[in-house]
Amino acid sequence: MKVLIGANGMGLETHLPELRSEFPGVEFVHEPNREKLKEALADVDVYMGWINRDAFLAAKQLKWIQSPSSGANYYVAIPELVASDVLLTSAVGTHSSCLADSIFAMLLSFTRGIRQFIFRQQKHEWSLSELRNTLCELTNQTIGLIGFGSVGRATARRAQAFDMRILAVDAYPGPKPDYVESLEGLEGLPRLLAESDVVVVTVPYTKDTDHMIGAEQIAMMKKGAYLIAISRGKIVDEDALVAALHSGQLAGAAADVFAQEPLPKDSPLWDEPNLLITPHAAGGTQYEGQHVIEIFRENLGKFLAGQLPLRNQVNKQLGW
Repeated sequence: MKVLIGANGMGLETHLPELRSEFPGVEFVHEPNREKLKEALADVDVYMGWINRDAFLAAKQLKWIQSPSSGANYYVAIPELVASDVLLTSAVGTHSSCLADSIFAMLLSFTRGIRQFIFRQQKHEWSLSELRNTLCELTNQTIGLIGFGSVGRATARRAQAFDMRILAVDAYPGPKPDYVESLEGLEGLPRLLAESDVVVVTVPYTKDTDHMIGAEQIAMMKKGAYLIAISRGKIVDEDALVAALHSGQLAGAAADVFAQEPLPKDSPLWDEPNLLITPHAAGGTQYEGQHVIEIFRENLGKFLAGQLPLRNQVNKQLGW
C-alpha cells in the first residue's frame, strides 16, 4: 500500500513521522512539486491533495483520494473520476468553526459600524454623532441559514450566543437543535428569506445550487437585510447582488467566494461600498492541517480494514 501526500499548503507532510509510526505497513511519500505529480501518482493507491484531470488519468492504481478541502466541486469536475470506482472523501467539518467565526466577523462589521469606523479612521474623522445612531445589536434579530451542515450548525451555535432567532433550510434536514426555531427542507426557503434580517449561504456548489440565490430570491428578502456568501461562488448571482446593493434592497453583503477566483481587478464588485470582500480566506485556521490529518488517519484505518463507507465519503454523482 502506497500513500502520496501532494502539495497542499497546510503542512500535511509534517505529520509523516507519526503516520509512518501508526501505519508501519504503509509506504508514505511526499511530492510537493505539482509539475511532478502526474509521474508520482503512477503507482499510488491513496492520494491526499489537489489533483487535476491529467494527473488523475495517470493514476492507474489509485483507489481513494482524500481532499484537503471541505468542498468536492474541484474533484467532481473531473468526469473520469466521477465515473470511476475511486473513493473520494472530503474534509467537511475541518473549517466549520472558522467559517462560522468569519460569518459573524462579517456581520458585526456592518451592525457595529466597524467598516465605517475604519474608513473614518483613515481620514482622522471622529464621526460620533453621524454613526452612533446607525448601530444595531443582534439580540432578537433573525438569522436565516441556507444549508444546515457542519458550517450551518456551527453558525447557529454562535447565533444562539447572540440571542438571535434562528431559521434554517437544508436539502436533507437532520435533527433540529432546540435553540433553532425552524429547520425545513428547501420548500421553506421563501419563508426564511422573507423573515430573516441576515441570510447566510453555506450550501455546497452543485448543479442544483448553481445560481440558487438570484434576483427573484433577493427580492423576497426583507428590505435592508444582509446577505453573506461563505461556501462557494456561483451560488449567489453576482449581477443580482450588485443590483440589490444599488437599489437598497440589501443594506450590505459580504462574500468570501466568487464565480471567478481570483476576483478580476476590473470586477465591479470591488467598488461596491456596501460589499465586504475577502479572498476565499474564511477557512483559514491554525488547526486546519491538524483537522485534516485527523480525518485522514481515521479513514486510512478504516480503508485498510475494509470498513466502508469512509468518513465524509462523497457521493460523486451528487457532488457532496
